[in-house]
Amino acid sequence: MQQISSLFESLGDQSRVWLYVANRRLSNDEVHYICKELNQFNARWSAHGKKLHSEISILFNHVIVFAVDESIDFASGCSIDSSVREIKKLSVKLKIDFFNRMQVMLWKDEKVQLVPYSYIKKNKGLRYLNPLVSTLGELREKWLIQS
Repeated sequence: MQQISSLFESLGDQSRVWLYVANRRLSNDEVHYICKELNQFNARWSAHGKKLHSEISILFNHVIVFAVDESIDFASGCSIDSSVREIKKLSVKLKIDFFNRMQVMLWKDEKVQLVPYSYIKKNKGLRYLNPLVSTLGELREKWLIQS
């Protein structure tokens, strides 16, 4: 399983994060393409004319993670909107839905499965991606929760 605790080592635990879960597993070619596009976006991502101290990664060939160290500069509403637009462009180009919040990433037998949120509510003892993390510290420590 991919190591989360060492994710974004140059950013502190208080850094803000946004997760975008793909509705299917991304191929390695798609991961490469998305990383290239998002690294170009990240190089110019700014808030009120100031470059954001940020990093972007893809986890488990399923989850795009944006992280911003807001102890340096805050991500403004406009800068957050620009990141959402970037994900929407990728979504259209690659025919992938990154915005279905009713699906949850479940770990079963060390494999990832996408299941409806209602499945988690009906079954106990399941390990799944915590969709409510908002800081890098939470992502590093509480990314996997149990129903």
